[in-house]
Amino acid sequence: MDVEGVCAELSRLLDEGRTEPALELVAELLNRLRDENLRLGVEVSKLLKRHTGRRGEGVSTDQLELFLKALGDEQGSGDEDATGEADAESSETDAETGEADAESSESTDDDKRKRPRRRKLPGDLPRTPRVIEVPEEQRACPEHGDKSCIGYAESEVLHFEPARFWVEVIRREKLACRECAGQVAVAPAANKIVEGGMAGPGVVADLLIGKFQDHLPLNRQIKRYARLGVKLPSSTVGDWLGQGADLLEPLARLEAQNVLDAFVLQTDDSSLKVLDRTKAGNIKRGYLWVHVGDGRHCYVLYTPNKEYAKADNPALEFLEKRNGYIQADAFPGYDTVFADPAAESIEVGCWMHARRYFVEALDGGDLRAAIAVKLIKKMYEVEAEATKARASPDERLARRHERTSPLLNELGQWIADTYQELRPKSPLAKAMGYTMRQWTALRRVLEDGRLPLDNGESERRLRDVAMGRRNYLFAGSDTGAERAAIVYSILGGCALNGV
Repeated sequence: MDVEGVCAELSRLLDEGRTEPALELVAELLNRLRDENLRLGVEVSKLLKRHTGRRGEGVSTDQLELFLKALGDEQGSGDEDATGEADAESSETDAETGEADAESSESTDDDKRKRPRRRKLPGDLPRTPRVIEVPEEQRACPEHGDKSCIGYAESEVLHFEPARFWVEVIRREKLACRECAGQVAVAPAANKIVEGGMAGPGVVADLLIGKFQDHLPLNRQIKRYARLGVKLPSSTVGDWLGQGADLLEPLARLEAQNVLDAFVLQTDDSSLKVLDRTKAGNIKRGYLWVHVGDGRHCYVLYTPNKEYAKADNPALEFLEKRNGYIQADAFPGYDTVFADPAAESIEVGCWMHARRYFVEALDGGDLRAAIAVKLIKKMYEVEAEATKARASPDERLARRHERTSPLLNELGQWIADTYQELRPKSPLAKAMGYTMRQWTALRRVLEDGRLPLDNGESERRLRDVAMGRRNYLFAGSDTGAERAAIVYSILGGCALNGV
């Protein structure tokens, strides 16, 4: 901002007696500064959360009430009509849940009194008895002689033995005719998980789990193996890892079809650094796209870029085969899938993404965003109650029409009444703009009770990707990233099914 130029312009307007234009100029500058401060507040909040704060986006009911009260103090009673009915409903809900919480608290206290101080160890663990005898000087009664055993005072101690390697010696029988010294027959070669190699299935499985589930880079696993007495070169271990991933590819392809056949397909993506000597810094940015079908099937796909065009993005080509609901965020590339006249997919919006922008605006200091956050919070409360009641899809849909639909209408009306008053680049305008662009897709949860409010399940599957890249930093090549996607597909499916 050219402060001297602004002062000169204000001075000129005032000297000419043009007070109104001068005030308009001051108001315009103040509005710009307010919007810039709000934007910077959002950025500062993100950075603080990333480095020192919690990552969750939850806002407690008490916090929301404080924000709304502060907003009401700023704006007067003019907004009471917009939030009064919702506050009344919230009070009733809080009253109902308060009684339930009280009952839950009482039962919890009782449970604590009944529960042993130390949690029992799993019953399926092998147990080795160890008897400690009474010392010799206490084994006899001074009056009646030797004492009899009347039982044992038992306690348990948990022990751990480090993993161990063992070697299977494969001996293939050879037969020959002693008379003619010919007709030699040799038993067939044993099946091996690594062709011509010496790695057994347990070793390869441990490598895959170690890297992609426990987030241990190969160099750490090699050091761990060395401590157990087996030293292996990194090139050999890398080959075993790659061959193990290749063997899982047919299962990943099967999961891809299961995802496409599901009632609802949820998708999201996350970046992954990939080694590329042709790029600046020898690193390029690839992407892992996770697809979850009905909360049971998982398929992860790697692409070397994030192009918007289907012809240049295998992830979009994959979604083009979909016939049914696809729940995703507002990535523009998805528009090429849904806008295709021949498309048979139906877009479902994600309320978690919509809510995130309002939370960011609220963290940046715009208290008006608390209105949207509170309404969305109530939608999730409806879902939580339906889940707790084990409601069927039809029962859940009935609850949504009865309780969620009015909340959606209230939110839509508030956005319509407020958006025109906002400056386009403000954080709250950004949040409202996202919601308005996705409004039809976001309201689609009123069509079927089987549709989730958000695609959180796909985001949860991406947590392993985020944790992994924090440790192993990058994939060695596009092929390595594709193999990572295969393993993440299998591990994701296992996690969804409790395997």
